[in-house]
Amino acid sequence: MAELKKGDRVAVHFSDVTVEGVGVGTAVSHEDSRKVFCFGAREGETADVKVIKSASSYLVARTDGGVSSPVCGSFPACGGCSLLHFTYAESLKIKEKFVAGCLSRIAHLEEGSFEFEPIVPSPETMAFRNKNIYRFIRTEKGIECGFYRRNSHDTVVTPLCATENASSRKVRESFSKIATEAGLSLYDESTGRGLLRSLMVRVSSFTGEACVCVCINGEKLPRASEIARKIEAECGFPVSFSVNVNRDRTNTVFSDDFRHIYGPPVIKDRIGDAIFEISPASFFQVNPSATVKLYEKAFEYAFSDENENAGAGGVLLDLYCGIGTIGIFFAKKLPSLGGLIGIEWTPQAVENARRNAALNSISCKSEFFAGDAQQVLESIKKTEGTNAAQMLEAVKTVVVDPPRKGLGDEIPAMLSNLNAERIIYVSCNPATLARDLERFTALGWRTVKVCPVDMFPFAGHVECVTLMTRK
Repeated sequence: MAELKKGDRVAVHFSDVTVEGVGVGTAVSHEDSRKVFCFGAREGETADVKVIKSASSYLVARTDGGVSSPVCGSFPACGGCSLLHFTYAESLKIKEKFVAGCLSRIAHLEEGSFEFEPIVPSPETMAFRNKNIYRFIRTEKGIECGFYRRNSHDTVVTPLCATENASSRKVRESFSKIATEAGLSLYDESTGRGLLRSLMVRVSSFTGEACVCVCINGEKLPRASEIARKIEAECGFPVSFSVNVNRDRTNTVFSDDFRHIYGPPVIKDRIGDAIFEISPASFFQVNPSATVKLYEKAFEYAFSDENENAGAGGVLLDLYCGIGTIGIFFAKKLPSLGGLIGIEWTPQAVENARRNAALNSISCKSEFFAGDAQQVLESIKKTEGTNAAQMLEAVKTVVVDPPRKGLGDEIPAMLSNLNAERIIYVSCNPATLARDLERFTALGWRTVKVCPVDMFPFAGHVECVTLMTRK
């Protein structure tokens, strides 16, 4: 069989588009049946493309015209967004189709066996991010900030990011100027030398404060307090300034070594009516308006009209609780909730969660534990008669919001051994969600509803909220 090779041109009909903006198709009038992947190609079109890579089971191609977006001059070089060459409505359809495919292909859920709700759009699609992590690059202008180039660790300067809010842009421009004037060095991944690694800026939509953290490859950022005061003066809003010391030869952005330098150690932001203290190490959703939509959908699944007494007197178990956002959001909306147990790996986040529960004056008793979820649950079960053990016995609803890798191997079985009547699964990765849903199905749970929520407009990510009940 004559196979296509690098440099060949061929007409390809594209039948699908991935959430990464890559068209998927097959060659037209050619006996090579391998799948062809081409960034920028659209579903339903037939295009003349050039093969740029030939692998044993697939081909990679590109179009002559290139790909661009009217809203961002850094696209597609910058890897932050993958769907900016589509309309927002088109991007939602792509994400919705991706979630449905994962549920069918991985979870083996048959169409009609559960309710698949339409994707919830983000109220804001531009300048929606309250947090950005920038990479440094030295140019003819001096030190500048940007993001990773698509499919690489090179940095692309992004003068005007479509998703970045104005306050974040002020901070990174201010720090870049200060760092250039101070003659600071940049970290080089290949040599492990240089000082500045990355810059994180999180801005509160509630107070206008900015949490600024500079990651360095060293023990000290020269004149750090002076830098913080300059940023605050130039930007015109309060700044909490920290340094993260990360001397490891790794791609991990931050180490556990955060050092507060200037301003308040935490900033405050809100989700709905709940207010949260956020430290530099805290996880907090990056799209404030869409987070409200996400949590309201999760609350609806947990305590909907058909389960109007579901929360009354029952305890909520919030697994992977972070700084307590979901559990506290629920407790604020449902004063009759019988109690709240939160479990999170990071001790600092658990301390934040305890303070946030007090800050919001939630009416139910709350207990927060730091450690591995499986080990903490096992430990609580062994302490018969304690308040925590009694609360665990009274759990009616479980909400889980794990990282992208999904639930630990033993967690589905452990949750199945509780008295819980329903599980709300909040996921940032439809593939691992689908894998875990298949595990729960084997343990006697039924997937009732799934709803995608667009937390990251034009990026290749989509959140999902799922309701499971016992069969």
